[in-house]
Amino acid sequence: MRAETWRPSEPMPSQLEVLASRADHLYFRAGLGSGKTWTGAIWAAAQVALHSPKARGLIVAPTYGMLRDVTQAAIEELWPRCVVDTFHGTELAYRWPNGSRVLLRSADRPGRIRGVEVAWAWLDEPGECKPEIWQTLPGRVRQQSRRKRQILVTGTPDGFNWCHDYFGEPGQRETVDGVGLHVVQARTADNPHLPPEYLASLQGIFSDRMAAQELEGSVVQLEGQVFSEYSPAVHVVPFEVDKAQPTWAGLDFGYRQPAVNFWQKVPGQKNAWICVGELMPRDCTTEQLGSRIVAEGWNLQEVWCDPAGDSATTAGRTDIQALRRLKIPAKYRVNSQVRRIAFGLEVMRAALSPADGSEPRLLVAQHVASKGGARGLHRSLLSYSYKGRSDKPDKDGESDHAVDAARYFWANVAGVQRARQTGRKAKGAVQMMPHRMTGA
Repeated sequence: MRAETWRPSEPMPSQLEVLASRADHLYFRAGLGSGKTWTGAIWAAAQVALHSPKARGLIVAPTYGMLRDVTQAAIEELWPRCVVDTFHGTELAYRWPNGSRVLLRSADRPGRIRGVEVAWAWLDEPGECKPEIWQTLPGRVRQQSRRKRQILVTGTPDGFNWCHDYFGEPGQRETVDGVGLHVVQARTADNPHLPPEYLASLQGIFSDRMAAQELEGSVVQLEGQVFSEYSPAVHVVPFEVDKAQPTWAGLDFGYRQPAVNFWQKVPGQKNAWICVGELMPRDCTTEQLGSRIVAEGWNLQEVWCDPAGDSATTAGRTDIQALRRLKIPAKYRVNSQVRRIAFGLEVMRAALSPADGSEPRLLVAQHVASKGGARGLHRSLLSYSYKGRSDKPDKDGESDHAVDAARYFWANVAGVQRARQTGRKAKGAVQMMPHRMTGA
């Protein structure tokens, strides 16, 4: 393997604080696009150089998809080419010139890393990982080496979860067991290498509450009313319906209380949608619901559903198939981010009250609000609440069905556009901080 002289770009102050820390467990808690992935990739490379030859390292991400799309993308951009070229797809490992191996693993099944023994580890996006990962990972970092063993955690906070319980707020401290902790916080705005329009584009897709988390790196407590941003005086407007216009829908399956809401684009308002109709029947089979949808006469483009609707029932068919037999364009995505309840709810909150102060993008037609009843979307947006002090909504059997139907639509239409924008965080953080390498 040919050696290379490798020189990455200069780190920002928050990144330098992480790279210079000697704490046992580090947490780089930062907003989107603030250079978390760059920090993790450079920190991992530094661990290889500082530890004994042949010492092993471990990089863990929530899923193998994230390992491939985010972690490996950064590694290929930042690590020496002679290392990148050694990647072994079966072993999921890189080999460095000093004999060190860096293993890549997914956190979706924490038990699979129990047999691993390493000198250091980097865990990315802990909020997307099961709490069991932290019951397993520290015990794997025990390989003997000349360098102090450390674990780096990088990610955008996700409420008062297990990661916050363990690390706490920014600063340095010790646990009762003498483990040194160091939390470094960084904001999206702190990264001078991002394009000027990047921050503005993100501010337009978050609600005020979540902007503090996603852009400032702060931990936000979600409790009480889920859609506190929803105001009938602002979001309920008169609207003349034309069923011939292109129409989209969100659909929540269920025999007892299924729900469908219909959405059209608001003329003259970019990315704004208005709920123009809904169906809230009780004790209704999917076939019966489909017939009612057809009878409504909407010019349907897409009907977004729960992916679970494509699971076979005892009758041998799926709910999705039942809709498609009726020529209803039923669709779904299995992407884990899009399926997350928290993701869909935040897309809706951001549309109700964009953090950049722009006009609301989620509206409800006046006739829908007045006729919807207790289970309708209007009443549901007013009553849908978090359960206790948790960040999980209360499934009360009434308000949740209309919201779930709306969530499927917003997550898969507006949410996918948002996911593509926020997905630039790793790519932007890497590409806007170029490194230089010269052959030795």
